[in-house]
Amino acid sequence: MTVSPESDRRNGRVYLVNYLLIFLAAPVMYVGVIQAALCNKLGASATVASLPASVHLLGQIAPLFFSWLVPHRYEQRVVIWANAMTAFLLGCVMLTLLLPVSDAIRLLAVILQGLLQGLSGSVSLVFMVHCLRRGTTPEGQALALKKTYTAGPVTAVAGSLGAQYLLGSGRLSYPLDFALIYAVGALCVVGVAVSSTRFVLPPVEEQARTGLLAYLTAGARQFFDNRSLRRLWFAYALWWCTLGGISNLSLFTREAVGRDPKELSGFVLAVRFGCKAIGGYFLGLIAMRSGMRAAVIGTACLVGAGMLWALLVPGYGYVFAFGLLGAGELGGAYFPNYVASLSTVGAGTRNLAILTLATPAASFAPAMHGYLTDRIGFYASFIFGIVTAAAAVAVLLSSRGRKEQE
Repeated sequence: MTVSPESDRRNGRVYLVNYLLIFLAAPVMYVGVIQAALCNKLGASATVASLPASVHLLGQIAPLFFSWLVPHRYEQRVVIWANAMTAFLLGCVMLTLLLPVSDAIRLLAVILQGLLQGLSGSVSLVFMVHCLRRGTTPEGQALALKKTYTAGPVTAVAGSLGAQYLLGSGRLSYPLDFALIYAVGALCVVGVAVSSTRFVLPPVEEQARTGLLAYLTAGARQFFDNRSLRRLWFAYALWWCTLGGISNLSLFTREAVGRDPKELSGFVLAVRFGCKAIGGYFLGLIAMRSGMRAAVIGTACLVGAGMLWALLVPGYGYVFAFGLLGAGELGGAYFPNYVASLSTVGAGTRNLAILTLATPAASFAPAMHGYLTDRIGFYASFIFGIVTAAAAVAVLLSSRGRKEQE
């Protein structure tokens, strides 16, 4: 399979544009901080406020079935329709906030959005990464990641500061402030769906369709027989267990500085994505000079450092923990792209889908962070995150990348 220089550049630009829009919609696309603040406003406990993030992870089982069901010639269309579905979900939450319905219905809508967006968002992620893998050279892929995760988080800072203005200025009353944030997010994701029509992908030979059980069995055997892929899977699950504490960390605002989480949620997101932009540049350099594996290890170190910072630093200084977690959050891009680089093109979506199963495996983590907080205190949640991040680093250091045979 050959990729022309023109297609290499074009597909990298499409990926960049898609993530500029996704990052602009970050306050609602990254299920966690805004949802926790909204649930808190609706009267939920820390455990319930963490449920949207938990069910979001649980919903990410969908790519495995889509990788079996969708022929290679339809992979681009899946990206388009998955983002259209996400835009629809965001619009539904916006409507519950605008209509005169009870807080219980609104709370249910936010939790269901987390679950169903886990389905649509994970499908979009897997197939978009595979479109980038199919449509670029290895050098073009690394360059696209560097550009995307340096420039993209800057738009996330803009979106987050906009959310902070809406939630903290008092110009719009509750719940109109949250409703407008969801409306902007829905429009951005419509833009992602439109932009994805511009991918230009070389043809891939279709494989004979097998039954679902045979497909899953053969795919799992091939994936987990590869030592590098197997260890990446476990490290990814542990990485998610640490990152799952970010919703709970946003609720720590009340204890750390004595302010309502809503009042600082936009500022928190701005710090998170501002540091992600810086991290995107340096992790991109690491990937280009030392390989994807080194960048993946860096992301696990960063999320662990974020939890350690929250544990040790009092007052407003704790907010920098979101910056470290934001930079480390780029593991959500580097883990899948590393797996894609170790996979053949024909097995790409299947291997990415199997990797994504680590996410629902870690879906207990956000609720666990909330439970530890309710029963023991915030510091128990932070220690849990530090331990899981350290375990992820240990697993990654024990593995070496080994590409599958064509």
